[in-house]
Amino acid sequence: MASDKFLFLPIVNVDGAALVESYWLSDKKIINKRKNGNPNNQGACGDENAGVDLNRNWGVDFIAANESNKTDLCGDYWPGNGAFSEPESRAIRDYVGANQNDIKFIINCHTSGNDFIWPYNGREHNDIEERSPGMLAVFQDIGKNAPFPNGVMKGNSHDVIGDVMGGDADDYMLSTYGIPSVTAEMGFYGQFVDDW
Repeated sequence: MASDKFLFLPIVNVDGAALVESYWLSDKKIINKRKNGNPNNQGACGDENAGVDLNRNWGVDFIAANESNKTDLCGDYWPGNGAFSEPESRAIRDYVGANQNDIKFIINCHTSGNDFIWPYNGREHNDIEERSPGMLAVFQDIGKNAPFPNGVMKGNSHDVIGDVMGGDADDYMLSTYGIPSVTAEMGFYGQFVDDW
């Protein structure tokens, strides 16, 4: 009898989290550090705005959907110079690729939102049925029958937040490995300030 295994990677953006923590410990200031700690644009953007948005650094719909972000080096959504330019996204890609036969489902946990987001996110029109037949029904079934907090919005990023996100990790996992992958946006901006 096979046993179920769960693998937890508590954080992928280690450098970004460390920077947030260091600002809190030294200045009691919470910075909005969305991107990783890639030092290539540190001088131009400063601590808070330097780096690459790891959730837009994946190799699906990278170029077209990130075109507007590619001009804003210091913006929140800078996707990097190319798909998989960052060691963090490459490490996860390589791990999942090496273990794809053992991985049955991926949940990417993010903070600042009350959303359950499924692929595909890099195009305004969600063509999930053409790209991954049958997967929409799986995600809709989870959305209908799983216990969610009140008010959770469900769908792809365009449906939920009105945004097109190229280079998304969920899109890559489903399109490349056939592994269902979703993003759970938990909580809302500023919710845990008092807990610090």
